[in-house]
Amino acid sequence: MPANLPPTYYKLKHEHEAAKTDEERLRILEEMLRIIPKHKGSEKVVSDIRRRIAAHKRAPSEKGSKASGRKSYSDHIPKQGAGQIVLLGPPNTGKSQMLAKFTNAKPDVSPTPYTTTTPSVGMLRYENIQFQLIDTPSIMQDFISPTVLTLTRNADIRLPVVSLASDNLLDDLDAVTALLNEADADNNASENGQLIVANQLDVVGADERLEILKEFYGETFQIYPISAETGEGKDALLEELYRALDILRVYPKAPGKAVERDDPIVLPNGSTVLDAAIGLHKDFQEFKFARIWGPQWHNGQSVSRNDVVYDGDVVEFHL
Repeated sequence: MPANLPPTYYKLKHEHEAAKTDEERLRILEEMLRIIPKHKGSEKVVSDIRRRIAAHKRAPSEKGSKASGRKSYSDHIPKQGAGQIVLLGPPNTGKSQMLAKFTNAKPDVSPTPYTTTTPSVGMLRYENIQFQLIDTPSIMQDFISPTVLTLTRNADIRLPVVSLASDNLLDDLDAVTALLNEADADNNASENGQLIVANQLDVVGADERLEILKEFYGETFQIYPISAETGEGKDALLEELYRALDILRVYPKAPGKAVERDDPIVLPNGSTVLDAAIGLHKDFQEFKFARIWGPQWHNGQSVSRNDVVYDGDVVEFHL
């Protein structure tokens, strides 16, 4: 069932993305929650907004953070890019290595366990868009950081990481699964968490351990073996992350101009021509008419505001 969100929701969404303070973000989220229609199709959106409001209310104030003189992340990390992906796993699975190799972030990478004590954030490029990748403190058998739990509940994708260098990788995955179950129980949800990364494919014995992992968990999870060190398997993982985020890219075209594909409008699957207009700029929601190009269309045909757009469509708005 479609969410059928009103144009005001998308206007507030863009204001939220441009907000400079946590107080302003919280106010906009509360207004988004107030105006959104409450029905079956909007349950996921409403649930996400409520989680983000709760995270804002739990987070330390910006004033206190500035007074300490330290740059640190609270339990809530504002989402950036096409989707927020949180890496989860026990020590020495290569989460920090993934962040360092796949993004421009500079986390501490060390064979010493528990080197990561606070979340680290980087932007992971996929074709012409970026995902926000967050490395988290390691999961221990008898303790999970509240910050990790909060990030897990709020993420678009929770991505467990296990090491193909470890003979304990099944126990390690059990620990991550327990975390996901706890987050889902509190969240009354069971979505996401169906992908896992089996890192360190380049080490001796990795193939044998991968077969063991597939034997025990192959029917439960989609397993993506990679080597953060060499980059093997990275492309397949990124393609699956894009699919799992359930998003699409639309390319705006100015009348009489060539299409520029460097900066697409990123929208949820099922979005409309109007959503694409608002995604381009809030002033475009009052466009007079639009033309569209793509496999689903006759090239250049006129479309209505409520027509659904597809991944790769080119839309020309006339104001």
